[in-house]
Amino acid sequence: MRLSLLRKIGAVSPTFNTILTKIKQYDAVSSRTNLKKVYVGNSCGRYKMSAGPTVLLSDGKCKERCNSERNGGSYDPVRWSEYFNIRDDIELEGGTFRIYRRGVEGPLLFFLHGGGFSALTWAVLSTLITDQVKCQCLAVDMRGHGDTKCLNDDDLSIDTLSKDIIKIIFAMYPMEAPPIILVGHSMGGAVAVHVACKRTIPSLAGLVVIDVVEGSALSSLRGMTAFLRGRPQSFLSLPQAIEWSVRSSQIRNVNSARVSFPGQLKRITSGQTATSELDSGIAVLSKTVPSIPSVTSTLDGRVSSVSRLSSQPLVEDSEIDNSRSSEINSENNLEVDQNSTSLPSCHNDADSLQYNTENVSVDSSKFSSQSIGESIHSISGSTLPSFTDSSTISKHSGLVTCQSDRPQYTWRIDLIKTQPFWQGWFSGLSKLFLSIPEPKLLLLADADRLDKDLTIGQMQGKFQVQLFPRAGHAVQEDTPDRVAECLARFLVRNRFTEARSDL
Repeated sequence: MRLSLLRKIGAVSPTFNTILTKIKQYDAVSSRTNLKKVYVGNSCGRYKMSAGPTVLLSDGKCKERCNSERNGGSYDPVRWSEYFNIRDDIELEGGTFRIYRRGVEGPLLFFLHGGGFSALTWAVLSTLITDQVKCQCLAVDMRGHGDTKCLNDDDLSIDTLSKDIIKIIFAMYPMEAPPIILVGHSMGGAVAVHVACKRTIPSLAGLVVIDVVEGSALSSLRGMTAFLRGRPQSFLSLPQAIEWSVRSSQIRNVNSARVSFPGQLKRITSGQTATSELDSGIAVLSKTVPSIPSVTSTLDGRVSSVSRLSSQPLVEDSEIDNSRSSEINSENNLEVDQNSTSLPSCHNDADSLQYNTENVSVDSSKFSSQSIGESIHSISGSTLPSFTDSSTISKHSGLVTCQSDRPQYTWRIDLIKTQPFWQGWFSGLSKLFLSIPEPKLLLLADADRLDKDLTIGQMQGKFQVQLFPRAGHAVQEDTPDRVAECLARFLVRNRFTEARSDL
């Protein structure tokens, strides 16, 4: 049976045999997935599997959801399951790495996030790219970030980060791997380059680097400490944090911010990540969001300042010129995307099927045999713990509505402590990038970021460049639709895969 049918799971048959058939198709995702028992749950469509990663069979309506509304006014957080099909933990020597996956066929896009971000920065993009071409997407929380837990979270040297990625790939594919295209943003882009340069991945097929260039990155480091000290150190609630990320232009797409920004935060009192709180139903949701000062930065690339937040609502998309145009310099292999303001949106769909895994055991030679104990479930007020800080329960959302002014969330990682590694991330990056023989694509928010080595290499046709002049540093979040189209053309042009429709 064609695996492409998984994209149409939204029209799920109520029969038990049909559900079993669709579950069996997920065996192709990983040889680790061993589904032995299926228990039919309640009318919401929830089922429990005895072994394997947390699997969500999507409702098949992601594309419709992503195009259904523009830059909405809600700053409520959205869970990972709106975009990814599978969440899993991979145990390696020295740590457990959280990964998210979408798609089951074609080449593998291995996503590496930037400093301070998390794997969820790729959520919206993963949905869009798998709708356009036949491919798989895998995003990982790197060491010290998101829900990854290592014995030494403070070692963020480029060598350690690169070895982590190589170990993850070999743990997941000990025998034969699909064609792998490394896609890295900022710090993750530097890691992708170093991984490719080690020449240890036999199935490496391509490299995509997003908004990181050696020259501009190194020159911006001088102001990075000041920026990090100047940004808010805490937030009252997740909606407040998400609104700050959008209004300060950290992320210029509210729909992407709703799923990705919680991945950058943790609870002050418990140290629990905001993403895990969302899954447990104890994340703080506040009804009032005070104005806060803001600054704009790339976190690990460039720095600029903006004024205090305005009390006015964000500019609607209809006020922005969305005419689609691009200028292609065929001689220099340079593409400039003039339309980087299109903001796809997703909303919750109650009809989606969710699969739940408890007590997961896998091959100890590749993963841990520990109990993951993760669940995806509907949340009700009766299942939530009591709070002593004047918090109340939202009956409709299942989240905690905070009525106090006590800060609840802070940054998952203290980026100031990573300063000793900044030079190592970016030094010599341009020459390493040019030395990689596989097809290469460089996505930039500004043409000024090209340094001398890359400018010469680009003029010689050694790699393709795509500019997104109206996007911020988080290009993949600000304009995920444009980035998805660019990646799709790159994959098809190099014959890594085929399009699902005309591009």
